Amino acid sequence: MAMDSLPLNLQEDILLRLDPKSLVMMRCTNKSMEHITKGPSFKSLYWSRTGSSLLHTGVYGSKFSCFHPVGDVWPFCSEGPSECFILGYCSGIILIFVHECFCVANPLTKKFRFLDYHFLETKKSIGFAVDQINETTQRFKIVCITEVAASNPGETMYGFHIYAGNSWKISKTKITCPSSDLRRDMKPVYLQGCLYWLRSDGSIITFNPETEKALLVPTKFDQQVGAKLLLGAGDNYLTLILATEEMVYLYALENIFTNPKWILTRRIKNEPVHQRMLSCWCVVGFDGRHVLVRTKDKIEHVIYGYDLRANTWEVVGVVPEWSDAGLDIYQFKPSWSSVIGLQDQNNGSMLSFFTKFRYQRRVSVEGIMELIHGHFRI
Repeated sequence: MAMDSLPLNLQEDILLRLDPKSLVMMRCTNKSMEHITKGPSFKSLYWSRTGSSLLHTGVYGSKFSCFHPVGDVWPFCSEGPSECFILGYCSGIILIFVHECFCVANPLTKKFRFLDYHFLETKKSIGFAVDQINETTQRFKIVCITEVAASNPGETMYGFHIYAGNSWKISKTKITCPSSDLRRDMKPVYLQGCLYWLRSDGSIITFNPETEKALLVPTKFDQQVGAKLLLGAGDNYLTLILATEEMVYLYALENIFTNPKWILTRRIKNEPVHQRMLSCWCVVGFDGRHVLVRTKDKIEHVIYGYDLRANTWEVVGVVPEWSDAGLDIYQFKPSWSSVIGLQDQNNGSMLSFFTKFRYQRRVSVEGIMELIHGHFRI
């Protein structure tokens, strides 16, 4: 029986099981296979079933960016003319900060947009949200959380600046909470329409960019001395990872808007760290399937991944010796969707500050996009 005589859903199921090399070979057999496998929805579904690639650059900005495609321990690297920060990643779209400008980019479609200059309080104050409107279209929003003067001592008031559409606006929403600092060592998380910032006392500030509603979630957990923390998202739950040298614990936040409570869901032996002589280590990522731990000894920096389905640790990346000590690491999965507001070429505002750096900005962003794009040509 010929492949193209099978029902379409069965054809797709077979194709989704192929490795990238076999998929390219199958595409060449006839026009029907080519039509199926080149569709944006099929590509997104195909790569969603694989593990995440790794994208990283220096936490304090760097001209160098590194990318580990799925299965490649050693990275591919690019160097641009300007230092860049990667401030966020969501659903295949990346948020870059270069020469005092934000840039939103989809490396797979090579479309991007520079945004007008906006005050950046700290990197971790920036939340990045991308929503899938339909199978082929996405939209993005950027939220900057800021501290404003509270009327009473012992309290902290937060405000929100939002970029949606074509401009920044100051939200009318303000929220007052008992004083505690946002954790500046941790990126905010976007899950099911809301952004979440973890605070030092264990509570969480949540903000919905669509409704502009904010809420303090008064959660508590045992903050062990020396333990490493990471806030992430997985299986439709906000996830807290607490790691010691011996164990890694995963907690899911249940009843988040009624009676929030962290529930222990997994205990994992911390094999990359336990009984090893390391100069430093930290938890650097969680995408719902893999927990990432980065270690450093006298010889090299290594990123280990724990597969929650296979229950195994493996090396997923070796960091070049010349890399910065601090890295922002993102677990990347591609998107072929069209993002509202992104273009093939930048049509950013002529009123943007630092226009003399326009060329350097563009070359830097294009270098990062090409670094990623070249590994998803199926």
